[in-house]
Amino acid sequence: MRRILHIVRGDAVPGVVAERDWVVYLSPPPSSGIRLVPRGEPPIAPGPIDHDQLVALSFAADLVVTW
Repeated sequence: MRRILHIVRGDAVPGVVAERDWVVYLSPPPSSGIRLVPRGEPPIAPGPIDHDQLVALSFAADLVVTW
């Protein structure tokens, strides 16, 4: 099964992201948080993640899409 990681600035468009895909939201400054959404069974726990975990997710995915 092909795993796609979506790195999103803003909101994910409904219907574009499959249920099995992983989604990470990047919050704009000043918070600059990175949050993994609980969907698609990612290899790390959903919720706030750090930069190193984002890099690990990127390498675990088959395809990374940023938008």
